[in-house]
Amino acid sequence: MKTTMKSFSIVLLIALALATVGCSASPGNAVSEASSNTVDTITVTGFGKARSNPDRASVSVGVNVADEDITRAVEESNQIIARITNAVMELGVLESDIQTTNFTIWAEDQWDPETGQRMEEKLYRVDSQIQIIVNDTEKVGIILETSIAKGANNIYGLSFGIQDSSDLATEARVLALEDAQQRAEQIAQELGVTLGEVQRAVEISGGWVQPFYESAMYGVGGGGGEPPISEGSMTVTVSIDVTFKINR
Repeated sequence: MKTTMKSFSIVLLIALALATVGCSASPGNAVSEASSNTVDTITVTGFGKARSNPDRASVSVGVNVADEDITRAVEESNQIIARITNAVMELGVLESDIQTTNFTIWAEDQWDPETGQRMEEKLYRVDSQIQIIVNDTEKVGIILETSIAKGANNIYGLSFGIQDSSDLATEARVLALEDAQQRAEQIAQELGVTLGEVQRAVEISGGWVQPFYESAMYGVGGGGGEPPISEGSMTVTVSIDVTFKINR
């Protein structure tokens, strides 16, 4: 009887030991399976730029008038702005492309040059400004010249742009993807692996237009009185993060 109980105890201990080994092996197998499902990848950033000549311009011109009579100052300013507006419309600018962007009146003290004392009379200044959208960039020079001839004594700014940059953005996006492919292939070659399919692609920036100015200046249009204008070119930049699978 004692021999039978002793044999049973030994068998039970062996069974428990095997069960313990089996339980401890299961997590190891799970980790091994998870590791085998891991995908090795390379992530790169591709850059693309597309350039084109601008097809529109924005010109800001204005007039500053001073007079001791505020009414006369306002009337003179209005007349000059009207002459400029009518003249540029005759050059093909649409009325809807002309916008008043500033109209300011302020008073200045006057000082007697002999006594240095402040005078009772005030000097009133009127500052008027309009923005002109030019859809034919070759007319920018003649529009500036005409504005000055009609009384503008301030040129506040000139900028160029592109009305629709979607085609440029598409071109830049394709170039960015090609650049990413080349970068990834170079890295893979150095690592001694080959590229697989794309796992992920994210456009991190793109579609914004940046002016690029040429160094040369040239007159736009004809005529000797036009200011020299350099419209340069516009650049659309796109950058894309691309993750590739790699095969060892």
